[in-house]
Amino acid sequence: MLFIHPSEPWGKDADLVKKPQTQNEDSQSLLSKVANNVILFHQNVLSKADGPRSNFRPTSSRYMQLAIKRYGFFKGYIMGCDRLLRENDEKWVYKKIIINDVEYKYDPAFLDKHYR
Repeated sequence: MLFIHPSEPWGKDADLVKKPQTQNEDSQSLLSKVANNVILFHQNVLSKADGPRSNFRPTSSRYMQLAIKRYGFFKGYIMGCDRLLRENDEKWVYKKIIINDVEYKYDPAFLDKHYR
């Protein structure tokens, strides 16, 4: 039996749905690749030694990775810097999520039906 999700069009209308435009690994610019490697170094080395401190989910480093992958280096970098400026313990008036009984600020880089 074929199951079709009720929110997805089918048949002739399937081509009307806009797919998220993410850049694949090969089409990323040199700046995007360098930024991704710097972020991976931060996540795998510095964050492990210093400990996680992000008040957001996804974390600010992951947010910048997703934003650069989705929007390109310049816009993604600006989005990531904006996010880092808001990285604090102040009250958050927007959506929050609870993970392991800890409340986090929820601000995804982009909304995708699989990410909600």
